Formats: sequence, structure tokens, C-alpha cells
Amino acid sequence: MVVSLFQRVRFFMRKYLFVAIFAIVILGGYYGVDAIFSTDIDIPTTHASKGEFIVALKESGTVDAKRAMTLSAPRVQGLQITWLAPEGSMVKQGDQVIKFDASKQTADVAEHESNLKIKRAALDRAKQEYTIQEKQLKLDFEKAKRNYDEKKHEAPRVAEEAKMELELAELNFKAKLDQLTSDVDKAQAEVDRAVDKVALARRDLGMMTLSAPIPGLVVYMQVWKGGSMAKVQEGDSPWPGQGLVNIPDLNEMVVNTEVSEVDASKVDTGKVVEVRLDAAPDKIFQGKVTTKSTLARSKDGDSKINVFDVEILVLESDETLKPGMSATCSIILDRDSNVVSVPIEAVFEKDGQTVVYTSGGKTKPITVGRKNDMSIEVTEGLKGDEEICLIDPSIDSRQLPGDRATEPEMNKSGATTPDRPRGGGSRGR
Repeated sequence: MVVSLFQRVRFFMRKYLFVAIFAIVILGGYYGVDAIFSTDIDIPTTHASKGEFIVALKESGTVDAKRAMTLSAPRVQGLQITWLAPEGSMVKQGDQVIKFDASKQTADVAEHESNLKIKRAALDRAKQEYTIQEKQLKLDFEKAKRNYDEKKHEAPRVAEEAKMELELAELNFKAKLDQLTSDVDKAQAEVDRAVDKVALARRDLGMMTLSAPIPGLVVYMQVWKGGSMAKVQEGDSPWPGQGLVNIPDLNEMVVNTEVSEVDASKVDTGKVVEVRLDAAPDKIFQGKVTTKSTLARSKDGDSKINVFDVEILVLESDETLKPGMSATCSIILDRDSNVVSVPIEAVFEKDGQTVVYTSGGKTKPITVGRKNDMSIEVTEGLKGDEEICLIDPSIDSRQLPGDRATEPEMNKSGATTPDRPRGGGSRGR
């Protein structure tokens, strides 16, 4: 019973399926397959506009600071980093950024300062000895002189002895003063050398702390360690002179970009630039071209394309701008007001004429001028408020592109395929 019912259902399904296929074949032959599945075509339109028209050269670039300073390890052996200012933090001029282990330098300062005290004490003793001996020698000299004055008129032998005592006192006075002066000078030299050693030790101790020479952002640098490159960190033992931290001044930012040698003649210093960060494209920063390299260079190692390096100064300060960020620069080559323009895809070429199609499907000849990446200037033929089509309305429905159609498919002139007749006009470039 169940099997019989199942067979009857299969019979009716085959019967109605045959009738449906028969109907499609008959209707398709009479009306055409397209007539069965076709839908009304909605032609997209837009309006011609009148206003500011900008011709710009768009280039990609990298944000950098106009001014930056690098903090390098001091010329001291046996360094070890004990503290670093957090990366990404803002510092003011004079703020501490890097500290090294200063135990040896602290001990050296203490040792040299102690030695300086000893040398200064020796100098004081030498000066005191000089003062005492000078007075004693003067006294002895005065006694010898007075004795000679008293005896010079006595017997010749007595007078001669008094004279010799005076001469001896004078020689002794000069010799001993010279010796004492030498002792003082030597002690002073020892003090000077000790002072220099203290100054050097204090300098080395001072170099164990590096401060920011300018206000800016703390950026750790890559250093070679363990067989690979890595960012500097606490505990590292850098070699003398090695760069450790870069501090860019964010008050004045630039974008470094390049232009091809074909466009280089259009880009001069002073050109206005609109800068957009790739990370925040909705915000526009005003800038200007400040420098363009004198000579071209190869774009890449083996490339045959030559480019000129261009620096663009950002004219406003903003905390969003950070070194290393990618940006798009629109270098304004030309800017006019009250210009009639239409989207590039709305312009076609038909029968040797540049045309647009009005919303009613009528052809409207126009004369075009400059263009940018989105629009083209219309110098004759439109006033700026007309509604126009974005595709050729005269194209047969079978020629219209699908969802994945590309721009050339839509407006390519004279394109034919085995099942497509020659269509309407093509877009003017």
C-alpha cells in the first residue's frame, strides 16, 4: 500500500515537471529567454556641479619630526642601563631619560675628593712653612746686616768676617726662599691634578644620567644583542657611543615623500598640500612643500623609475601626528572656483564627440578641460545643475555589466562579444 502511494507521487512529479519544461521552451521561443528573466534597468544618475575644482598630485609618505636628537651611550667602559623613561612618554628639555649603574663612578668621585683634601692640606703646610721660613730668613739677614754695620769700621779682620756673615745670610735667604717657593708650587700642582681628577670623576658620574636635550617623544632604538636586533631595555650593556633613545620634537612635523621625475617639474617649494593620515583619513592637515631634492634617485634598488625626494612641512601641531605613521599627501597643483565639473564616469565619446547623457537619455555634447582623480572640468555645454547619467543609457540590456563589472567593461568603446552587439559610446578621458 505504501509503495503504491509512493509510485503515484513520483508519477505526478514527473508529469508536472515535464509540463513546466515544455512551457519554458515554448515561451522562450516566442518571447526570448531574456524576456522571461529580464527586469527593468535603473540608470544611475548624478548632477553636474559648479564650485571649487582642485587638481592634485597624490603621493604616499611617512610622518617624521623636523627636529630630533639621539641619546647615545657615554664614552665610558662597563656601562649597564638601570632605568629608562617609558617609551612613548613625552619629556621636557632637561628631564631624565636614561640612567646607568653609577656605583664605580660614585666610588671614584669619593676617592678623588679624599685625595684632593690631602693635597690641599699639604699645600697649606707648604705655604705656612714658606711664611715661617721667610720671616726667619729675613730676621737672620737683618741681624747679619746690623752686625756688619757695627764692625765695618773695626779692625780689618773683624770687618771682613762681618761682611762674610752678611753675604752668607743673603745667599741663604735667596736659596731657602727659592726652595720653599718650589715646595709651594709643587704642592699647588698636586692640588691642581687632584682637582682635575675630581672633575673627570664627577663628569663620568654625570654621564651616568642622560637628560633630554629637547622636548619630545621617547622612542627606543634598535640595538644589536644576542645575535639579532631588538629594542634597548633596562639591563643592557651598550658599548660607548651606541645610540639608545631617539627624541623627536613633535612641535614641528614633516612628511617625507617622493614624486616621479615625470611630475617633479610640477612640484615646487611653497606648494599647498593636504595631508591625511592613513590611520585617521577623515582629518585633513594643512602643509606646504619645503624642499625638493636637486637630483633624482632610483625608486628601488633595481628599479628603472627615478624619483625626487620631497619634504612637506605640516603647518599645525597635533598630538595625532607621530613619527613613522603613513600618510597620503595631496599636492595642490591647480585650484579654481566656479568651475563646472562632472564625474569622469559620466563622460563618453560618441561619433567623435565628447558627450554626457541627460536623465532623459538625450546626448549632450560638451567640451572638457582639466581633470583630477574623480572629476573632469566642463568648459562648454553644461551650466552646473543638470542631471546626467553615469552609464550610457543607449547600451542594450545584455551589454550592461554585472555586479563584478570593472570600469572599462562599462564604458569601453566598440566592445563586442559573440552574443553582444556593438553598444553605445565610450567614456572620454
